Amino acid sequence: MTVKESVSKCVVLDGLLICSSLSGLSYASLKGKSGQMELVPVVGINPDTLIQRGTRVQVETVSGEIRTLQVAGGKLEPQPQITAIVSECPGVEVVQPCEEWGNDPDGNKYCSQYTETIIAKFKGDETTVKLGTYRGKLETVWSECGADPSAYQLIMSFQDGGLVSVTPRGNIMFAREEGLAKVQKSEFVNMGFEENNMELVPMYMHHENIFDPATLAHNFLNRIKRHILQLREFITSLIQLKFLEKSSLTLDRFGLNKIIVVVTEHNKVYGIESISGKVMWQLYFPGSFDPSNKKTQVYLLVQRDGRGGGDAQAVLIYKHIRSVHHMITFDPIHGKITSNTPLNFLLDQALLLPEFSDHEIKPILLIGKDGNAQVYPSTAAECLKSGPPLFVLSSPESSKLVGNKVIASEDDSGVVLVPVWSLVVPHSEIVSVNARNPIERVHSAGRVLADRSVLFKYMNPNLAIVAAQGQDSSAKLFLNIFLLDIVTGKVYYSATHKKVLPPFHTIHSENWAVYSFYNEKARRAELVSLEMYEGKSQTNATVFSSIENKVVPLVERQAYILPHSDIRAMKETVTEQGITSKHLLIGTACGSVLDLPLHMVDPRRPPLDTAAHLREPGIPPYIPELVMPHESIMNYNQTILGMEGIHTSPSGLESTTLVFIHGLDLYGTRITPSKGFDLLKEDFDYIMIAAVILGLVLASYITRKLSQKKMLSKAWK
Repeated sequence: MTVKESVSKCVVLDGLLICSSLSGLSYASLKGKSGQMELVPVVGINPDTLIQRGTRVQVETVSGEIRTLQVAGGKLEPQPQITAIVSECPGVEVVQPCEEWGNDPDGNKYCSQYTETIIAKFKGDETTVKLGTYRGKLETVWSECGADPSAYQLIMSFQDGGLVSVTPRGNIMFAREEGLAKVQKSEFVNMGFEENNMELVPMYMHHENIFDPATLAHNFLNRIKRHILQLREFITSLIQLKFLEKSSLTLDRFGLNKIIVVVTEHNKVYGIESISGKVMWQLYFPGSFDPSNKKTQVYLLVQRDGRGGGDAQAVLIYKHIRSVHHMITFDPIHGKITSNTPLNFLLDQALLLPEFSDHEIKPILLIGKDGNAQVYPSTAAECLKSGPPLFVLSSPESSKLVGNKVIASEDDSGVVLVPVWSLVVPHSEIVSVNARNPIERVHSAGRVLADRSVLFKYMNPNLAIVAAQGQDSSAKLFLNIFLLDIVTGKVYYSATHKKVLPPFHTIHSENWAVYSFYNEKARRAELVSLEMYEGKSQTNATVFSSIENKVVPLVERQAYILPHSDIRAMKETVTEQGITSKHLLIGTACGSVLDLPLHMVDPRRPPLDTAAHLREPGIPPYIPELVMPHESIMNYNQTILGMEGIHTSPSGLESTTLVFIHGLDLYGTRITPSKGFDLLKEDFDYIMIAAVILGLVLASYITRKLSQKKMLSKAWK
């Protein structure tokens, strides 16, 4: 038997080997002599999927039709009377009608939109099941029936990864969102205000001079107006008893309740409430996911959140399963789709640009495979002319990075990318490029040394840490690390680690960076910490410019041994103002998340024999092994299986960071790296404080009356 084309799937049924390939469906008998198997094609069937269902084989064609075949007399015979998905229970069939048909670029007809209803058939009787939400195509059906075939239970698997169980009467027993076990992207979105409370949003003015009298007066009056409106809303809620109603999408004063927007590999977008973990909304899109493709396949970009004074807006860019890239604009708070438009070029990269002062949302830069670029919305191209110079990073090849300057075209037709520099890592593949978090704020510009002098941090906002892996002549992996300025392409630090194994994780924040890898020679996981300093004097304390910068930073470096050998994810905490101490969250293969204070991996940790007067305050002596006590495990006894990523977001409280972890399990919590310095303790005695205040009020009233009586008596004498 010679197979000239790639075979997608094969099954064995009653002595026949049945295979589907690009050329069609074919089968061969396994009962013949060894080496004399002959493929027999099945004419008229162009299979897309092949599934064995009991004693039959069902094929779904490219057009979405169900074809059923059965083995009879050593041959594979079609059964044209069966066009539904059959189950293990005799006589039970399941049908999902097609609502809308379409044609792909090759002219093939296919079902582009299935219905949200499922029809279960049993001996001529039909039961309609309403799913309640769109889940894509029905893929697999499992059934369970006892002595009475009519008392069956169906479990259906859909294209979005969801499992739905129904009874013969069409009642849904349960619906599980198993697609959340494969999360591609996730973003935190501030919920902001309700639609009927949009007038409470403070419209503050911004001026270069924060002490401008007109700006101060305008912001002060708006603040007073906001408090008056809030008082009016509170009194109205008391009168109408609205304070008893529990609504999720309401004004969150402390920023603890956010919407976590996640995109799964099963082409589904979910909106999850961060406090309760409840799925608020879900959207399905006909995308295609290739597990072997390491490049980003879906882009989730938040242009404006709920606190921006208008409707929140996010963009999802994906590759349609049968056509070009599409861009969906939707409301990440309520899940309402605004537009769904195809892109007229082959997309290679999508970037979220910074917000311009004269533009209401953050624009998106779309880069094609041919190097052409577009900006969305198109009105943002005019802002590029008056704004500061903008530089973006692209990767046309797996071992090459190119720094481009974004220039608006003179005829207002779009933007042009002008290459400025390039970095080529020979015989390597760039695996990650991590820059600073755009919402991060730096509170302290330096650190105090033991001699009371200040060592100023080198805080380059355009710096990124680049990791590239390759193989040497002995087929051993090596890791290259670069600290790269995205604007100028200058490399401030580089290192090579030999005989290492993935996974590789990198983080860059403020003036420090950390990365981890598995040391194959020592058989342990290691973490390397880097910190950059300017020196004892600060060159520029106002605006940083990579082009005019002439400072060569001092790079401190130190390596540590992690207590776990398999690191699955790593992320730093982030807060609103950057006052709270930084912590590292390290996810392990055993399902635990380590909460590691950043000072434990400080590269300036002194040796054990350093004199006490030479040690910096707050920094312990250097020990290679990082000893992690059990109380440092953030998730305690709640094991997170199959951990894939950790995401953090600041809250309205400076002490609190929101954390979302995804894998086979989802885990959400909030942590306080520097304890709850701006929170009241849980055992705070409200009754005692209220009693003391009330007693003081009564005491002041009584003493006032006594004083008045005494003064009156004294006046009559």
